[in-house]
Amino acid sequence: MKEILAPVLLSLIAGAASGLGGLVVYFFGEVKDWLMGFLMGFAGGVMLVVSFLELFTEALGLLSHFQATLAFIVGALLMMAIDLTLPHMEAGRWERGVARPKFLKSGLIIAFGISLHNFPEGLVVSASYSRLPSLGLMMAIMICLHNIPEGIATATPLVLAGVSKRKAAFIALLSGMTEPLGALVGSIIIVRLGASDHIIGMGLAIAAGIMTYITVDELIPMAHEYGSKSPKHIVSTGILAGMFFGHLVSVLFSIG
Repeated sequence: MKEILAPVLLSLIAGAASGLGGLVVYFFGEVKDWLMGFLMGFAGGVMLVVSFLELFTEALGLLSHFQATLAFIVGALLMMAIDLTLPHMEAGRWERGVARPKFLKSGLIIAFGISLHNFPEGLVVSASYSRLPSLGLMMAIMICLHNIPEGIATATPLVLAGVSKRKAAFIALLSGMTEPLGALVGSIIIVRLGASDHIIGMGLAIAAGIMTYITVDELIPMAHEYGSKSPKHIVSTGILAGMFFGHLVSVLFSIG
């Protein structure tokens, strides 16, 4: 039972971090673009390091290089399919053509799209925890760092569109609440399939693909969009700082 409950709890905490981003907007209003550019870059740097240094490296210890690479591609394609299919906020804006603007103020379709879009992040935590509890804890922390600025980027355009700050903060919180559901599904699948080295390795490699796609398709482009009018190196500074932080956390957790 612990193998299921622990990842769910970690994902619940990680998902709730989106609500923290919404609270930032609720209490302080719109965050400066240069700071958002730095924070998104920082989150992207962290995710890139952790995806390859931790998730993919751990998968290579359990699978052949070909198997790990194939599973990585599956994870990336899974996120791409979700990205192309579901309506959601991306780079702080409502994606063109996925819904009529009049539905924006209701916030319902936005919450639905973001929530399903974040579902695979729970799978990342469950696969990581199945390999090592400390790895699952690390991934939950890193997803928290990713979800806080994402929550800000979710709530800000809603407030600018006329949604109340309270409702925008609630939608930001709601966006992360499918992450524990993803962790529950992932943990049940792993337990049912026997939690063999092969299954866990496949899960880790798929998780690495998921997180890498999120980084290169959302976090880094979002960072450049917010940082487009900021000093030239604000985004790259954030990415490098995030990569340094990711390496530091890996050393502290003594996983990599």
